[in-house]
Amino acid sequence: MDMKKISDKGGVTKILIKGAGHVFMNSIRRAAMNAVPVFAIEDVTFYDNSSVLFDEYLAHRLGLLPIKTDPKKFKLGDKVKFTLDKEGPGTVYSKDIKTTDPVIDITEKEIPVAKLKKGQKIKLEATAVMGVGKEHAKWQPAIISYNQLPVVTIGKDCNLCNDCVENCSKGVLEVKANKVVLKDPLLCNLCGKCRDACKKGAFKLDYDDSSYILTVEGHGSLDTIDVLLGAANALKEKNREFGEKIKKVGG
Repeated sequence: MDMKKISDKGGVTKILIKGAGHVFMNSIRRAAMNAVPVFAIEDVTFYDNSSVLFDEYLAHRLGLLPIKTDPKKFKLGDKVKFTLDKEGPGTVYSKDIKTTDPVIDITEKEIPVAKLKKGQKIKLEATAVMGVGKEHAKWQPAIISYNQLPVVTIGKDCNLCNDCVENCSKGVLEVKANKVVLKDPLLCNLCGKCRDACKKGAFKLDYDDSSYILTVEGHGSLDTIDVLLGAANALKEKNREFGEKIKKVGG
């Protein structure tokens, strides 16, 4: 298996993987979203809430705030306290929520939580718990997706009419050495407009079953590479557990 990082900006990492199958890619995707632990606010104790938001609604908003996680220091089930004490008028932002552990903090500081009028107040204590995405979406460390690379095949009936090139929605086709080729397969979204434009049916667009682009979009709780490492470790542990059970079954 060959891997190459092709993009890493704005919290989104794209990795080109060759020599893998769709079963493996989906296993990584599911493990990354469901089995990599991160912090999220789980329990909220309200001491004062005179805002227009119900306690339950406000607690739900707090639960979706991304929290920076240190996987080397904390493990599944660990807890960290947060506090909020804010009086209006003004907007309550995520930066107003204070942490009791300097290592663990909310990653985005300008997320609006509530608007307070004069005399309104929110005072609470929240507990963030290290959990996994299979329990609730708020514990998902990233959004993971993958797509296959396109493969272009030109039949003998091709007369280089250029219809496929002109109808390519991404402009990634060109004629080179009397042959239609992909300038950059990574930009092709496999929309099929180029294939449909070929009146002779000589242009074929298919998938490469062993080459994929893995896209990891994080929200700051973990670095995208740490998310993938966590997924790999989770799968490794599952395989170890499965092997032990198989040994018991075999006697």
